[in-house]
Amino acid sequence: MDNLDIKEVVKDEINKFVNDSLDKEVKKILSKSNSQTRSEMISIVKNAIEAVVKVLWQKKDFWKSDIK
Repeated sequence: MDNLDIKEVVKDEINKFVNDSLDKEVKKILSKSNSQTRSEMISIVKNAIEAVVKVLWQKKDFWKSDIK
């Protein structure tokens, strides 16, 4: 085996892990209601939605009059 073969094997194994195990582990972590990861994701989504609503509210005159 040369260096290129080793890199391919490692790359394939990492892809298998990411596709199978990592997804399952993240799902387990997020399913727990007291998880810090879940809390952080909820916080990120909440902040993003608030930012969108604020922008839409600031531009409400544009939405009412300029879009036809």
